[in-house]
Amino acid sequence: MNLLQQAKSNSFFSNSFFIFLIRFFPTLANVLVLIYYSHKLATVSYGTYQNFWIQLNIFYPLACFGIHVFIITYSPAYILSLARSIRRGQYAIYGAWLLLLCGIFAYLQYNPLNISFIVPFLFLLVYAVTLILESLLIVFRSFKSVVLLNLLFSTAFFLIHWYVLKDGFSLQKLFTSLFIISVLRLIAYVCIAGLQAKKQQTSVPEEIPVAKARSLWLHLSLFDILQMSFSWIDKFIISLVLSASLSAIYYNGSINIPFLPLLLSAAGSAVLIELSAVKKENETQHTVLLMRQSAKVLSSIIFPFFFFLLFYRYQLIVAVFSEKYIPAIPVFFVSTLVLPLKAYNFTTVLQNQHKGAIINTGAFLDISLACLLMYPLYKWLGLPGVVLSFVITTYLQAAFYLFHSAHTLGLNLFSLLPIGNWLAKLIVFAIALIAIRYVTSLYFTGIISLILGSIATALIVLISLFFEMKKMKQVNVNS
Repeated sequence: MNLLQQAKSNSFFSNSFFIFLIRFFPTLANVLVLIYYSHKLATVSYGTYQNFWIQLNIFYPLACFGIHVFIITYSPAYILSLARSIRRGQYAIYGAWLLLLCGIFAYLQYNPLNISFIVPFLFLLVYAVTLILESLLIVFRSFKSVVLLNLLFSTAFFLIHWYVLKDGFSLQKLFTSLFIISVLRLIAYVCIAGLQAKKQQTSVPEEIPVAKARSLWLHLSLFDILQMSFSWIDKFIISLVLSASLSAIYYNGSINIPFLPLLLSAAGSAVLIELSAVKKENETQHTVLLMRQSAKVLSSIIFPFFFFLLFYRYQLIVAVFSEKYIPAIPVFFVSTLVLPLKAYNFTTVLQNQHKGAIINTGAFLDISLACLLMYPLYKWLGLPGVVLSFVITTYLQAAFYLFHSAHTLGLNLFSLLPIGNWLAKLIVFAIALIAIRYVTSLYFTGIISLILGSIATALIVLISLFFEMKKMKQVNVNS
């Protein structure tokens, strides 16, 4: 591998790491709050609190309308050129759309949360604009500034939750305080984005037809809405039709495993950033190389945690959420079955190749089939059946995307996946975690068993990553 290729490889891992850090701190703060409030609040109060975030996660993709995803696909110069070409009337239409969504979201929060209308109204507005600017700053590669701001924001986020609970729990006080720190972060983003935009004024944008970019944006916006809806529609429906207590149990059982989705998102964004700078004649080769590299690295982290979560689910739920949420364990077990798929970003190739129609077809079929299966599986299995409907359709969607990615690149379907690498890891990690689970349960109980299992899993991840990185370096040297 020549020096340029080595630089790109190093840049890929550097970008992945910084993008992961940007999203790591807010996620960590949210996890700490989730654990703290699960233990301290009654299930009704906790469920009411979480319903705000559940509904926010349904509304913010509609508010962002795919802009934050679309931005990552192109170079900074092209994004700025595109932004200058948008007419004022188009900005006004988008602004009206934002205000409409904010009004609907605020209305849904007004009665259940008993907070003033203006707080959730402005909260969604600030949240959406912040996400768009954060994506822009990632494209500008202002990683250190964004990481620092998110670290400060996350610290304040947790401290506000802690203080409000100690001072007398009030949702009005809580969300008003969170809104204030969100505004401060947004102001900082605006200032940094303005400075970075000035530096890009002399850059020549790449030549991409506006119609092609607009088509991709519309496809990506629809895809993002469908994907987020797929992740949250079950929780959203339950928050509307079932009690706050059942909503709390389902939410904690079906919660996305923290940090693991961030790894996939960071790796996918880094691949897109790298591919945006690759010459067309080398694109297929670089795409396969980057996708297989990211899959090997991600599987070294995700596969061990998959088996750990599967085998330690009882101890984990009780330790993290308390015994109040033992009914969530069957839901958690079923939701964990989807984790192995997180070792690969199945839409990255299609997004890079502007195959938005295929991406959205898969997403639409995914959520449609899941919604069709949701009710009969709920009647059969209860709350675990709701999760099972989404697990089944996620596997079908992954196969659909993989087939079309290979077809688009003109490659064999399995050439995009490190099949041998994955199978070896699945076997080795399964045997190792079964043995660790048996030994820790034989000699220890409860939290001690969980801690020892966590330490052992972390060591397995580190060892696996060490050997994976060593093999990649050997390949680079030989190339």
